[in-house]
Amino acid sequence: MTLLNDPQEPVKIRCDEDLLALIPHQLGYQPRNCAVLFIPVASGGALCLKLPTPSGSEDLVEYAQQLSEVTATTGHVEQATVVVYSDTAAVPQPEADFFRAAWLGLAVEDSGLRTTGGFVVGPQHWWNLQRFDEPQPLSDIKDSQLNAHMVTLGSCFDQLTPEQPGRVPDALKHRSSEFLDALGRLTESPGEGPIEDEVPGDHRAATGVSQHERVDDHGRYGFRAPACYERDLAHWREAIAALNSESGDWTTALARLSDQHLARLVTSLTHSITRDAIFYSWLTGDQDRAIRAHRGLQASLREVLSLPAPAPEHRAAAEDVAEGLCCAHAVLGQWESIPDWATVEAAYRILEGLDLLLTHGLESAGAPRESERRCAMVHADVVSARAQLEVYRGRAFTAMGLLDRSNAIAADREAARTVRRRLDIQDIPWWSTDPRTAWPGDRWWAKRQDARHAHEK
Repeated sequence: MTLLNDPQEPVKIRCDEDLLALIPHQLGYQPRNCAVLFIPVASGGALCLKLPTPSGSEDLVEYAQQLSEVTATTGHVEQATVVVYSDTAAVPQPEADFFRAAWLGLAVEDSGLRTTGGFVVGPQHWWNLQRFDEPQPLSDIKDSQLNAHMVTLGSCFDQLTPEQPGRVPDALKHRSSEFLDALGRLTESPGEGPIEDEVPGDHRAATGVSQHERVDDHGRYGFRAPACYERDLAHWREAIAALNSESGDWTTALARLSDQHLARLVTSLTHSITRDAIFYSWLTGDQDRAIRAHRGLQASLREVLSLPAPAPEHRAAAEDVAEGLCCAHAVLGQWESIPDWATVEAAYRILEGLDLLLTHGLESAGAPRESERRCAMVHADVVSARAQLEVYRGRAFTAMGLLDRSNAIAADREAARTVRRRLDIQDIPWWSTDPRTAWPGDRWWAKRQDARHAHEK
């Protein structure tokens, strides 16, 4: 779910073409094979809720209840427009897509909203359900006045983004195989694989550690030496710096990093404490705080498990434990500060790129081997990390979709279970409830990378 929130640069929707032109700019990419609900809100903005296209065989009452729960806190004005995007929609009439859009409209009505329109958008044409026998050329959307206005404001959804399905840049296609090889070697190394060291059964619930997931460098209980987690945090800092130096061009930024570096970014997300420290470094934009938090979290876990203290040089100070507590609140979305959105957005684009590399590499790998199975397990953790950042963005519905995808890649991973557990505790962080502190959206990121808007950073 995305909030269009830019009061200094209002846009006016004058016709159907304008509305359909706005949605890709709002999402940050051209939607394909999905449905979007365009929901005006009381503040004068709008929400775009992207969801899988329903087949029409779902339980209508249950589906409507889910929509009602998702939109309950959005401040909507009790109306929504339904848009179904389909690669198979073609002239003269895509009847199956018409049916799905009409069914979704009924679900919207049953959820308590008024359906103000329904559309189907295909590769070459689009249809208004009220005039379903009059297909319109897709060029009308691209040539609309609003589309030109959005481009002038700095929106760049036409640029290649990792989110766009099925599009792998030529510069990275050749990297997939070498990247998977590096990742396979790394996950075979002691303490780097996705199979956790044995932890006593009565401790697993407290630690969130599965006996089937090993991700630590030292010790039987998932504890790591500072050199190891500091290395992982440094790899992410360098990757984000590379992205920023390329003005947000994720393709060039990832191409600059070695296969070993990219593999380290992935494996660092498989250790629960390190993963939270990495999230904390993104939320705060401060790696030093994240290092102290990691040290404090490990010390607290040792105390909870009544384990012996580590070597004196690895012991945590009181301020480290306090930083660890702050980290625990931050990753839950219960932090009193505002996320460093520039760092969060840079990290998200790197995660998207890693997701794309892993998807392309595993699809091209052929018959599954043991190394590919391990790569699939850590791929699931990358998708779960994307889901966690979507929660921070205030897009819990999108996060749930990513968690379902993570589970399809590799079932029952600890990273996915953690995000689901946090969603059960609090599905929307406090900062997402106020437009002044909420995620500023994809257009904000695009403008940050555009020299024409440098003064607005």
